[in-house]
Amino acid sequence: MIGHKIAQLRRSSGMSQAELASRLHISPSTVGMYEQGRREPSIETLVALSHIFGVTVDAIVSGGASGMLPVAAEKSQVLRILTREELAVWLLMLLLDRPAQPEMRPDPQQSLNQG
Repeated sequence: MIGHKIAQLRRSSGMSQAELASRLHISPSTVGMYEQGRREPSIETLVALSHIFGVTVDAIVSGGASGMLPVAAEKSQVLRILTREELAVWLLMLLLDRPAQPEMRPDPQQSLNQG
């Protein structure tokens, strides 16, 4: 599912596998393996893909349109930055189709007070 979404986003951006690989600093064959579902991208790669395509990580992982908000629109809202461990747990819960625990959800008010 993730691979299909990466391929769809890449094609809709008019980008070749080689171009995407160059932007991600990986080999074109790795991009091909992601798209074929033979390899899963790391969390860091998912974040990089979200920036390249201007979508949320959720949009890539879930494949749904719900996360297809432009990143620029999201940047207008200040959210708490998740630690690497929190992000890993959140992505695992998303892949397992379970809701994240309440303490894992960003608190917009807390983020506004931090900045």
